[in-house]
Amino acid sequence: MSAGSARLAPYAHATLQRAEALALRLHADEVVPAHWLAALLEDEDCAATRIVLHAFADPATIGAEVLALCPGIMVVGSGRTLPFSVRALVALRAARAGAAARGADTLAVGDLFGAACAELEPRARERLEPLTGVVLAAGGEPPAEAAGAALEAGGTLFRNYAPAGLRALGASARVAGSLGRAAIAPAHLLLGTLEVDEDLRARTGLTASRARLALAGQDEDPTPLSTRALPRGRELEELLASLPEGSETSAVLGWLLERGQGELVLLLQRQKVTPALFARCRNSFRDP
Repeated sequence: MSAGSARLAPYAHATLQRAEALALRLHADEVVPAHWLAALLEDEDCAATRIVLHAFADPATIGAEVLALCPGIMVVGSGRTLPFSVRALVALRAARAGAAARGADTLAVGDLFGAACAELEPRARERLEPLTGVVLAAGGEPPAEAAGAALEAGGTLFRNYAPAGLRALGASARVAGSLGRAAIAPAHLLLGTLEVDEDLRARTGLTASRARLALAGQDEDPTPLSTRALPRGRELEELLASLPEGSETSAVLGWLLERGQGELVLLLQRQKVTPALFARCRNSFRDP
């Protein structure tokens, strides 16, 4: 426990731990104030969220927008923001490495399909293989090699995607969201590729609807998240260092309104959660 977090009251410290868990779920490299605010806005009992409610703002609406601003690896949609599961993230990295290995200049839908197949749960693969002539364990046939400068295997994860590949990611998020899942799994990636690529459907003999029916109840990734401790970003360390002994979650909101930067603060102020409102009611709300 850092010196700053040691000064938090117990309830506030528990919300920081939830923020750290959220950052892990989003596959972020560090924990930042946005993660903490997103975690606070999920808790209607904490003082910070009760101040937001006092401003006649909707914590769920603000929280969805804050989540979209959080660092992490996820798909941000108009209705929902979803991270990738552990094995889906493995698939994304494998798809990029595979495209780089064949000298492609863009990552195509077929790269995503093959990598998603390789990361399917065995029972899911067993359900799909009778429907297709492609050996799913081998990842399927790669797309045709592209001309131009090859992309880097270890480059920025979503850079150099073909337009259809980006559409497949969006479709994957919609599939996961429609099933009520908390993360995009390899099965959802596979379904997303089938939704957007007619050639892939013809080559594999699979349609998204047939695959979805076959995968019913077997689409989630049960792999647990890492339990490693993420480092805290510079801004979060500054926030913690500035808090007095026994600080509650209202102090976190106050710091953001007074000293926070960028879209996060503008978002709060657009929702009438302003420094003036905070000054009027900061002592009226306490954590449980």
